[in-house]
Amino acid sequence: MEENERIRTLAQKWLDGSITPEEEREYADWYNRTEGTLDVPEDREAIKARMMRNIAEGLPREHKTYRLWWAAAAAVALTAIIGYATLRRTTPEKTDKPVPAIAAAGKDILPGKTGALLTLANGQTILLDTARNGQLAQAVTKTNTALTVQGQSETAYNTLTTPRARQEQLVLSDGTKVWLDAESSIRFPETFGAQRRVEIEGQAYFEVARDASRPFIVATPRTTVRVLGTSFNVSAYSGENTVTTLVEGSVRVATATDSVQLVPGQQSIDEAGSQGLGGGSLRKTPADVELSTAWKNGLTAFRKASIQTIMQQVRRWYDVDVEYKGRLPERTFTGEIPRAANLSQLLKLFEISNIHFTIDAEHKKLVVMP
Repeated sequence: MEENERIRTLAQKWLDGSITPEEEREYADWYNRTEGTLDVPEDREAIKARMMRNIAEGLPREHKTYRLWWAAAAAVALTAIIGYATLRRTTPEKTDKPVPAIAAAGKDILPGKTGALLTLANGQTILLDTARNGQLAQAVTKTNTALTVQGQSETAYNTLTTPRARQEQLVLSDGTKVWLDAESSIRFPETFGAQRRVEIEGQAYFEVARDASRPFIVATPRTTVRVLGTSFNVSAYSGENTVTTLVEGSVRVATATDSVQLVPGQQSIDEAGSQGLGGGSLRKTPADVELSTAWKNGLTAFRKASIQTIMQQVRRWYDVDVEYKGRLPERTFTGEIPRAANLSQLLKLFEISNIHFTIDAEHKKLVVMP
């Protein structure tokens, strides 16, 4: 058991790039002298079953969907699986398995992490990546889990901004919890008055504190979401459809000319026009709630998505510019992998479909090729 804990520690260090040469040799020695089999605890079987079910969907009629199997992810990213499985030793025997070495060789790109830029009403800026826990300013406190704002002014508006490869959690003055995804922002007051209203761009997940006397309003560039107390996800990136997915409770989503009421398991879609503009009629559809909230739960997930759609997630979470060379075949993909995986671990899953990549880690560039 003690060795298993040590190996999990080394695996995580290898994953985040902090492993030393001595530790890497120790990890390689273990990897080369064991089978490294996985013993999934009984209470985690549901997780594995769900992932297997999700990545084993049927094929659409228009073009083939490539299914990225759990086994492929395991072969490519052992450390990604260690996050929710335990290792057990088997009879040692010789093997030629090499230790994963892409990150150690400096040819990989690490995933995003927690961090953001907080801009206060007085213009002061605080980089949360390097800020210590404690009171950062009047009404602003940072802990290991979230940023909390609890002030007195209803007119002092702060803005929390996440660049690429960053995400942050925020607790508003009324106790509402907000998860902010990469390349997003939220504008909010120190405290709420008669109305609870925030403005977002990008993607955010809300767990709204119930207050029957004061509805909670989330304004995006094209839609307004009105709730009392509920959980929902809003994706409102520039140039993309604005999608509101309801997890619990009830919300009303409105544009300038239309509105829809959602129940749990539904989503509204305001389609972006050719100029990235929407704000017209809303389309209400059944929602894949797990897919819409996967980012908040630590997964990069996609369902029958094109490589271009998947690369949008990659661009934001790994902070890379994506370039396409040659004509890519029309294929769609379904799969999941932990967000803690390095970029090469994610990309390896696509090799079975003959889509290839080159990573320029120095210039943060990814080239996609047929």
